[in-house]
Amino acid sequence: MTAGQGKRERTRSALLDAAVEVVAEKGVEAAKISDITTAAGLANGTFYNHFNDKDEILREAAYGIAFEVVRRLDAEMEGIDDAAIRVVTATTRFVSILTAERDWSAVLLGGADRLPDFREDLYRYLRSDLERGVAQKKFDVEVTTFLIDQVVALIAVAVRAQLHTAPDPRLTREVCGSVLRLLGMTPSKAARAIEAASRQG
Repeated sequence: MTAGQGKRERTRSALLDAAVEVVAEKGVEAAKISDITTAAGLANGTFYNHFNDKDEILREAAYGIAFEVVRRLDAEMEGIDDAAIRVVTATTRFVSILTAERDWSAVLLGGADRLPDFREDLYRYLRSDLERGVAQKKFDVEVTTFLIDQVVALIAVAVRAQLHTAPDPRLTREVCGSVLRLLGMTPSKAARAIEAASRQG
């Protein structure tokens, strides 16, 4: 990833890569700047030539990962208009990506917990599909931040559970059903949306 970059950019990239590695190993709260510089093979002072504090490097790492995840989700959902199928497709793919990229999950979930502005940007992506579902009369809810908190909590449970075991498509489908029922769909309609999404996948 650093090919063709100047020295400053390579150093910054090394610090970001190290931050992801350290957060994945120790968690957001326990990770220290000295851990990051050690993992990058750099002096502590070098960190402050690029970032002001741990939150700043965490924010940049989290946004970089989120950008890549959203790029992949957009590719998966191109041409899907039905909001329920979009929610199932996005949830399934999101869980799949984060259980495959374990380091990413620690940064994304930890960043969402620690950085309110990052969490709000993530929510904007989900909010649009929920509002689409209300407009399509698929979802019978008022789209609030509290509702999105609940949806994200369910998805995070699916990710964390599968990080500790192995990928479990059955569990992911169960979480998709829980999300759709939370959004006001009946169990039978939720099941049909999950089945339709699986056929499109």
